[in-house]
Amino acid sequence: MDLTQFRRSAVAGLLLLAFAAEAQAQKAVPTSQLAVDIVTLKSGKSVRGAVVKADAGVISIAVARGWLDHSMPDLYQKTVANESQLQRQIAEQLRDRLKKQLETPAQDQRLTFFLKQELERVESQLTRKEPVEPSQFLWLDLEQGTVAKVVRAAPDRQRVAIWAWNESFPNVETRDVHDLERDLKQRKIDPMVAPPDLSNRLAPQLQDDREWAARLAIVEYAFGEPLDFQGTGTVLIRTEADQKGIDLAPILSKVMQTQVDSLLKDLVGDSATKSSMNDNDWLKSATAEANSAGARGFRATRVEVKVDQHQAAVQTAFAARMPNGSWEAVWSVNETQDATKPRAEFAAKIAEDPRMKQVLQAVKSFGLGADERVRKAIRFGAATMVAQQAADGKFFEFRDRYLKRLDGPPLTWSK
Repeated sequence: MDLTQFRRSAVAGLLLLAFAAEAQAQKAVPTSQLAVDIVTLKSGKSVRGAVVKADAGVISIAVARGWLDHSMPDLYQKTVANESQLQRQIAEQLRDRLKKQLETPAQDQRLTFFLKQELERVESQLTRKEPVEPSQFLWLDLEQGTVAKVVRAAPDRQRVAIWAWNESFPNVETRDVHDLERDLKQRKIDPMVAPPDLSNRLAPQLQDDREWAARLAIVEYAFGEPLDFQGTGTVLIRTEADQKGIDLAPILSKVMQTQVDSLLKDLVGDSATKSSMNDNDWLKSATAEANSAGARGFRATRVEVKVDQHQAAVQTAFAARMPNGSWEAVWSVNETQDATKPRAEFAAKIAEDPRMKQVLQAVKSFGLGADERVRKAIRFGAATMVAQQAADGKFFEFRDRYLKRLDGPPLTWSK
């Protein structure tokens, strides 16, 4: 073989390798191995991204701009056809609402300052001549009538996708989740750690009056005098501004009373205990006082001790007053903790709390087994504290997401 033949043979070999690599890259990854949500349309095409909201009429999904442009160019062109005009309309909507809001200045100077800053920002945006940098993600509203199937990725795989988008990985929508995990780890990123919030990488959206009311409620709560309630079941009591945590005295009393009086007979199979965390009307006891206070929004937290299941549960929600005067929970989260798990640090805090000491000392009169009942009650108290901390953390994440700007990430909830 002469040199020319050798070179031709080598080039042919390289081309074969390139074609093989491309074929491998284009090999369809099973849906179960993807990191993204998939909305399959009746047309047979599929939209890939992160489903943000799904109701009876519309499925809303955030889609990477680059992927949509490459994979569904017709839908991409339709989506961005009037993008600049729409963004101007959105900015004008916010400007007009802010001007109207500032006609009656808020009592709290911090809130007024924030609203004025927002007005200056949006007015500057409207007078700016240079084009705005395109957002990383686009928001698509797909009518349910056009949708054939929706497949949601599991939370652990969704985290991988968010991390990969944050790192600007290519082909996040089509790659195997394990490949993405490997590449993230090469960058010293643990894909199981909570990912950054990418919602601010969506372009602003038009807001209806309900969403605007909810946004105002959040910023008033954050920059004004916050209104908070705590309780159990459907009974909520307004808390003082300086109260940092849940009042554990009633919780410990209930645990010990349950043990002593055997109120939860289902421990021996005689009856069933109905959970109160599933009702939808638990916020009603707070709305009358919130109306009297003239508040736009409030936060409510309630505790349920499930003695038979050895669990302490904390639910916290943020409610906003809608334009028609009704109240809706625009955000809510439940946190449950195992009450059999020892938590020395929290148990020590409970044992040293003067209010708790009175409750714990009262059980001494119950005689035999009192020490064990005290230990059990303290563990329930500690579990409640851990659940509250987790719920608090998620609430502050939610609140802070909407304090950066009033045309920030879309605020969606199910009524």
